[in-house]
Formats: sequence, C-alpha cells, structure tokens
Amino acid sequence: MTSQDTPILLKPAKHNFYLLKDRYHFILICLMIFSYFYNLPVIGYSVSGDNELRLYDILGIYVLFIFVMNYSFYSHVIKKTPVFKWFYWFVLWCSITILITFLFSIFKDRLLRFLQSVLYLYHLWVFFVTAVLFYVMSFNRKNLIHFVYLLLFCSLCSGVIIILQNLGFIPFLWNRSYEVSYAGFLSGTLGPNKIVSGMYSMIMAIFSVGLLFNKKHSVSKILLIAVIIVNLYVLLLSGSRTSYVGLIVFIVFFSFYKTSGFLFFAIFFGSSFMFLLNVNEGINEKVMEVIEGRVVNKIQSEEDLENANVETLYEDLGSGRSTLSLKYIDYLGNNPEIIPFGQGFNNRLLKGFSAHNMYLNLIKELGLVGFVMFYGWLIHFLLISFNKNSGYSLALKGLVLSMLVTLFFGEHLYIYRPLFAILGLFLIVTTALISFLHKNEFNQQQ
Repeated sequence: MTSQDTPILLKPAKHNFYLLKDRYHFILICLMIFSYFYNLPVIGYSVSGDNELRLYDILGIYVLFIFVMNYSFYSHVIKKTPVFKWFYWFVLWCSITILITFLFSIFKDRLLRFLQSVLYLYHLWVFFVTAVLFYVMSFNRKNLIHFVYLLLFCSLCSGVIIILQNLGFIPFLWNRSYEVSYAGFLSGTLGPNKIVSGMYSMIMAIFSVGLLFNKKHSVSKILLIAVIIVNLYVLLLSGSRTSYVGLIVFIVFFSFYKTSGFLFFAIFFGSSFMFLLNVNEGINEKVMEVIEGRVVNKIQSEEDLENANVETLYEDLGSGRSTLSLKYIDYLGNNPEIIPFGQGFNNRLLKGFSAHNMYLNLIKELGLVGFVMFYGWLIHFLLISFNKNSGYSLALKGLVLSMLVTLFFGEHLYIYRPLFAILGLFLIVTTALISFLHKNEFNQQQ
C-alpha cells in the first residue's frame, strides 16, 4: 500500500465525521478488542449439544448493523484499501459457497451442522467488519493510540493470568468438558487449545517488538517490554509447536531486516528472560517441562536434529500432520471437480477431519478461487510501503511471513470453534500497523 492507496476522507459528509467522533462506536471497538481476549462463554444454549455464545457474538450484531447502515462509506474505504478489498472478496466468496454446504446438509439431513457453519460465517463477517470500523476510527490518531494501549493491556493481563495459573494461584477457568477435552491445559481466558495461547502470544510479542523499534510513537517502552517478556513466557508455556515455528520465522526475518536492532533485542531480552527464569524456579521448571514434553521427547533421533533433517523432524514433531496432508492431497486427486470452486464453506459432511494445513483446506472448501483470494490478501500486506517507519514494517511483514509458513501446519487464520478469535486479533493487529500510515486526516480536515 503506497500513500495513494491509503483511504482519505476527501470532503467527507457530516455523517462520516460522526462515525469518527461518536463515542459509542469507540466504546464498541474497545469492547470488541476486549472480547477477543475474553473467550469464556457469556451465554449457553442448546441446539446440537452444549453450545455457547461469547461476547463478540453479541457485540457483533451491532457491528454489522453499523456496517450495513453506512455501507456506501465503508465500501469506499474497502475499495481504496487493497488488503481489505482482497479479504472482502474472500468473505463474499465464503458467503456464496455456503449455499453448497446448505445443499449438502439438506441432502444428508444434517441441517444442525449447517447452522454451525452459519455461525462460523457470522464470525468471519464480524471479525472483518470490526477491523474496517477500527481502521476508520483510527483516522483519529488519539483513537488509534487508545486502541493500541487497550490491546497491550489486555495481552499483558491475559498473560499474567496464565502465568499465575501455572504457579498455582488461579484455577482452571473453563467448564468440566473443556478440562477433560484439553487435559486441563491452563490458558487463562483465551481458550484451552494450545494453538490459541501460542498464537495470541506470538502475535502480540511481534506487534510489541514493532512498536518498540519505531522511533516516532507515544507508547510506553516499559509497557512494551513487559508485554514482550510476558508473551514470550506464555508462548513457551503454550507448548504450541506451530507457534514456536512462527516465532523462529520472525526471528530470522528480524535478523536480516534490522540486524543492529536484532542484536540489541537478542542481548537485552535474552539476558532479561534468562534472569527471570532463574529467579522463579517454578516457572523455569514448568517451561522446561513443556519444552521437553512437546519438543525434545518427540524427536526420535539426535542425529536428525544435528543434521537438520527437516523431513524426519517434521514427522516427529508434526503429530501426524504429514499423514493428514497426504490424505487431503489424495482426496483432491480423486475429486478434481472440487478443485476450481470447492465443495462449500465449512463443509465437513464429505470429509470430516481437518487437514491441519490451511492451504489444502482452502482448496477443498473454497477451491482455487478462495485460495487465490486468501493468499492474495496475505501477500498484499508484504507490498505495503512504510518508508521510514521500519518498526511497523518489521512487525507487519515479520508477522505475515510467520503466518505464511505456519499455515502449512495449521488453520489458525480461519474460524473453526477451537480457534476462537485468533483471526479477529490478527485482523486488528495488522490493521493497527497499517493505520499508522495515516497522517491524521481527521484532525487535518476539522
């Protein structure tokens, strides 16, 4: 995105200024950000067993209402912002192909399964529209800074809760069924699937690193350092190997993109982190236990590690992902008719298990059309030019590269139930980073 691609409010209508100034819209975005970090259910209901609604499910109704009532304005913003335009096409394509899912659900008499797919599509729309509203509100730089502080404080608080849980001060917060299904994994309010706390901590750590290495910003460096350290703890405690890979990708990118800054980061944060681990024996033991259980003990041969045998290491650490991917490739090969357009958004009536590979799953559900839209959306982040704002560029491009690699091993930028609001957080964080390109158009035109 060059400066000419960034949407500006040229001679805006009065209601457009109202959208930027309205305190209720500002509060709504703040509540949505909070809801991404508070994934505990707020309402329970029963359609196909024990079902739950979360805070973003309820707030999302008003989010979509605002979008629909001011559609002409927001559609203009989307068209002028390539990353939004590509993702908008993707969401529309998901909305079209869910009709295929509906036909299959009727044919197989599984209408309740279709209703679950509708809820997932609703989440997809809510996460996307929230990011667009966030972007528009961030034309006012004060709003953007407030949003960033809220993100950082929510991340810090959720991380501290997880650490205190691992120290035995706070109990497991989810219900009994989650405790049994996920073996009591301690994840605070984020979600008991390891990938959730792992990806949350990776995203927020990378976001904070970018802000820390940007010269012109008004965010507290002490807060940023605290968020980075806490999220590194949480990332290690998560045991999410996919998130570990994502962090490694970012570190490699960081070392090439900003070598002098990386050396400072490695020395300062490395020594600080090791000092804190040694100070608290309980956390140190917990981290070592997780790493040994999730990584070290999974490697069958030390020679593979020494020789960097990627294929064998992937077999050892992938928990059967290579087998699942091969099954999906075989399925696509036997059903080539679904490759162009897919067999329907969230349609698991024909093949129920996950590929643990976002790209294969996209082709199965949404075809090459959906794959190109999704991949094009991510690639357009890498085309954005930040000029001298190297910190924002470091965070955005490093984060996107991490996702491009880790999506070979998971579907964490999708909307399946165990993933909760990872996609929502990713959209907010990337939108915050590109929002710093604004030259505070709102204040200039008042």
